[in-house]
Amino acid sequence: MAYQATVLNVMIASPSDVAEERRLVRDAIYEWNAIHSKQFNVMLNPIRWETHVAPEMGNRPQEIINKSILNDADILIGIFWTRLGTDTGEYASGTVEEISRHIDSQKLTSIYICDKPIPPSQITEQYQKLQIQIREWKPSGVLEFYNDLSIFKQKIKDHLSLHIQQNTYIQNILNNLKIIDFKNPKLLKQKNELSERMMQLLLSAGERESEIQFLQNIDSTQLHAGDLHLNLNSQREISQWKTAITDLKKSGFINDLGNNGRLYELTGLGWNTFDQLKAQSLENN
Repeated sequence: MAYQATVLNVMIASPSDVAEERRLVRDAIYEWNAIHSKQFNVMLNPIRWETHVAPEMGNRPQEIINKSILNDADILIGIFWTRLGTDTGEYASGTVEEISRHIDSQKLTSIYICDKPIPPSQITEQYQKLQIQIREWKPSGVLEFYNDLSIFKQKIKDHLSLHIQQNTYIQNILNNLKIIDFKNPKLLKQKNELSERMMQLLLSAGERESEIQFLQNIDSTQLHAGDLHLNLNSQREISQWKTAITDLKKSGFINDLGNNGRLYELTGLGWNTFDQLKAQSLENN
């Protein structure tokens, strides 16, 4: 029987020495879906650079990966054994950059580290860099260590179930979608989950696949999102649109791109919401 489910993107991030673990995580996600998807009304979608990134020129390779899959990931699973990875020019490795940016976005990040014995020949500079990075991470969260692949796979499934039920970021996504009933505009208005301005920003930015810009200077304030271009003249207008942007960010619909609150992009949840808003608009027309 058909059922509705929220799709959450799970990015698998790692250096090249844990290919088997990457496959096991993918398989664990598929098995989790088969057993738990209907129970939680959640479908987990594994995404990896090997399968979800197309050839592209004109930017740093890691930045292309970030744009293609990292920015839309809701969950990131990082895996390490003997290598940290290759320096990206901005971070110690591509995987470290993915993890750091994901954490900065306040999304769910889980790091797994294999601690099974390794031969002396593999105790390289890469291994030493990894140990330094692990020491840096330890004060900032809980790392999971493993030395058996079958136990590792089971841990992935068990931890996914815990996160779906307990993680604040995931719960916010699920609760927001439960509240929003796009087939019942009255309920949407009563719940006030999305104000008219919030919906206008999502629709405008989504339609043109653009960022949201809020440019506030001493003598002018401008708002840009797709084909929406506003010169905000009154303090009331400025406050109302700033509130809409703040509420979109708090609800997980947009990410601050780190330009002092001036530039935002839609998240995976934001794009899902845009698609539903657009579909509802077409139905009404």
